Amino acid sequence: MTGGRIATIGTAAGAVGTLGLGAFVARRLLFPTPYTATATVRSASATEAEFVATRDTRLPGTYRLTHDGRHVRVGEVLSAGTGTGTGTDTVRRRTDALAPVGEWAWDAMLYDAEQDVPGEEPDAADTHVVHVHGQSLGPRQVLRGLAVWRTLGATSEVIDTTDLALRSLDPAAVDRIVAAVRAARARGVSRVVLQGWSAGALACSVAAGREPVDGIVGVSPLLDVRSALRGAVGAARLPRIVGTVAARIATTAVLSRLAGAPTPIGVTRWLDRSTPTLLLHSDADVLVASDDVAALARRQDVRAVAFRTAAHTLEWNEDPERWDAAVRDFAATITR
Repeated sequence: MTGGRIATIGTAAGAVGTLGLGAFVARRLLFPTPYTATATVRSASATEAEFVATRDTRLPGTYRLTHDGRHVRVGEVLSAGTGTGTGTDTVRRRTDALAPVGEWAWDAMLYDAEQDVPGEEPDAADTHVVHVHGQSLGPRQVLRGLAVWRTLGATSEVIDTTDLALRSLDPAAVDRIVAAVRAARARGVSRVVLQGWSAGALACSVAAGREPVDGIVGVSPLLDVRSALRGAVGAARLPRIVGTVAARIATTAVLSRLAGAPTPIGVTRWLDRSTPTLLLHSDADVLVASDDVAALARRQDVRAVAFRTAAHTLEWNEDPERWDAAVRDFAATITR
């Protein structure tokens, strides 16, 4: 076999490998596997627990431990070090109850259903908030964002897109958001706000172009699908060409099937150009490029609040008080 033929075969094999990686990356964006984690409690009291140190247990903020129907709220990091006589790195954190020694599920969502969220939902209000989740976690994802609106006397509605082929990136998701806005207006609601998480925020930007709303809150907003894919590829230390291929697969008919999508993504970039908008994002989020946030925030009616350590959609967990304060401040600007 000649050197030229060997080179040709090698090039073809490389192309096939790049296509396969691109399809894998595109699939992970369109249909991400929900992240799960565990935490091992080494010792505990009624107000503190010592954990084996992991990426999750080191993160600042508020989380929840669950085991056999029992829930314990985990709060601030008190100290970090090495367990006595074990050589194991440990983290001590505040808790709201005793967490017995052993392995627990580590949960960032905190609430299982709307009725678990603190505060009472009013029967009617001048402000109505439509909440839209992203691709992987379903309606539970948005529940952390309900309580602050309850304190403001607003009503809330959670849109579920888990039955759609492309979930919140599906055109039918936008139809559902628009229908919710129109129904709220028909009831006489004065102000309607869309609060979307990740891909749900992108869907909100499309819906606002079809049916005007009074505000958009984007949490880890998917501002540009191509940027998100480049970020995912960079975080995985894959060649940049893989991100380009993944974007082509996700947005092209027929090729989208390689990523398990029956149809390609129709909207790849933030569309809204005039609605007052709050962007809650994190410097540690590989899917939301700081440059994309900065570009959108140059609009006079857009404000951006950056968090430091949060992974994608975990800004609330990093600092619930700051997150809620940002939403309250934004709400005040659209309710005057």
